[in-house]
Amino acid sequence: MKKLLKVLGLALVLVLGGSVANAERVPTPVDKMPAQVQTFLNDYYPGAKVAKSWSKMMRPTTEPMWYRVNLDNGTKLWFDLTGNWYQVSAKKSTVGAPIDLLPNIARKTLTEKFPNATITSIKFKKDQYKIKLSDGQKLTFDKDYALKVKKAK
Repeated sequence: MKKLLKVLGLALVLVLGGSVANAERVPTPVDKMPAQVQTFLNDYYPGAKVAKSWSKMMRPTTEPMWYRVNLDNGTKLWFDLTGNWYQVSAKKSTVGAPIDLLPNIARKTLTEKFPNATITSIKFKKDQYKIKLSDGQKLTFDKDYALKVKKAK
């Protein structure tokens, strides 16, 4: 029985590992990405130069799973299949992530409670905004825009 479980476990690892191995980064110019990606870049990063851009493909299909754009100012951007942004990382950026990506109520809360902090990261997932600030604090706005703060260590 133990031997059978080991064999099944190994088979599972090989199957899962094999599917991950089929994921591939494919260089993709921004003008070949969905129009929403291009609009986002023009609206929030006008004049910024693209350092690198690619899509993540799961082989054997040719449909991208998501898009990634790295700007020359150090900002990294992730977009879903249709071109909607879901993550902005500006940890190495000189400008930080744009506060305008957040809904009005979240922007107001941030400017009132953290007036001197720069946003270094925003991640949007399932009606939540997860934000990291330059002072190390981690914030979460839930679907009702209630704020949870995890203090920097």
